[in-house]
Amino acid sequence: MKISHLRLLAELVRQSRLTDAASALGITQPAASRLMSEIEHVAGAEIYVRSGRGIELTEVGRKLGERCVRVLQELTDAALDVEHHVSGQRGHVNIGSVTGPAVEYVLPAIRHIRLSYPEISVSVEIGPSVVLAPMLEDGRLDFSLSRVPLNADPDLFDERPLRREPACMVARLDHPLTRHSTPVTASALLGFDWVFPPVGAPIRTTAECALRDMGLQLPPKILTTSSFLFTLATIQRSNAIGPVARSVAESFAWLPDGSPGSIGILETELSLFVETYSFLTRKGQVPTAAAQIVSREVLREVNGEKVQA
Repeated sequence: MKISHLRLLAELVRQSRLTDAASALGITQPAASRLMSEIEHVAGAEIYVRSGRGIELTEVGRKLGERCVRVLQELTDAALDVEHHVSGQRGHVNIGSVTGPAVEYVLPAIRHIRLSYPEISVSVEIGPSVVLAPMLEDGRLDFSLSRVPLNADPDLFDERPLRREPACMVARLDHPLTRHSTPVTASALLGFDWVFPPVGAPIRTTAECALRDMGLQLPPKILTTSSFLFTLATIQRSNAIGPVARSVAESFAWLPDGSPGSIGILETELSLFVETYSFLTRKGQVPTAAAQIVSREVLREVNGEKVQA
């Protein structure tokens, strides 16, 4: 297969119309049709079928297209690697992370990178593992601090387990529970609304299991949201409480000068430790020079190897 075949198939993973894919690649629709015929001849299998609104990739076509996306990403990375080798320590790196490690390790690593490697730019995608895994798989991320979701194929990733993530319950500063003697009992917590991420999110599963281990029912009133910002705003402006990563909670509970922040940490009898997160890369991925530098600095932070800028 030629590069033109790879590019067309990769574009058809994103587009449902052959004309749109052709336009995105700057070729004519007849040229795209000819390329599709050539791909089917090389593959020896039906790659697409026509539908009412355009074309639809067959199962074989979609699997081949997804691999084309990854192959093209590897070629792009290879070109960048050559450029970085010639030009020195420069480039762009895309990091994915769940919230806790992002605050605790990625942020301080980026501070050091800005000083020591000013020609390297970094983008950080914060989200749940179920969102980050597909981004890592198709090359939109160079690496991530996250978990392999249950519905993902673990063979697609190289995984280096790192740490369990401690969590805690938080509330607004003048919440009634902040006046309780510590630790706050689990039954006292159940008297208030809880803010949870969606079902299946590791921190929600952790809190639910902790309650069940104590023989308690789930909170009777639950607000579900995937937005940490909305979670924080709800807790700040109501009597609702919720579990969050402890590193994140401490960032909002205290200002840099040591004065109280916007939320309070509730010391409770619940033992909350989210399952281990890992350093994840794509299986068989060859990282760019810049990605190697950034991942090294992030892992130094995780391992407590503070580096003086």
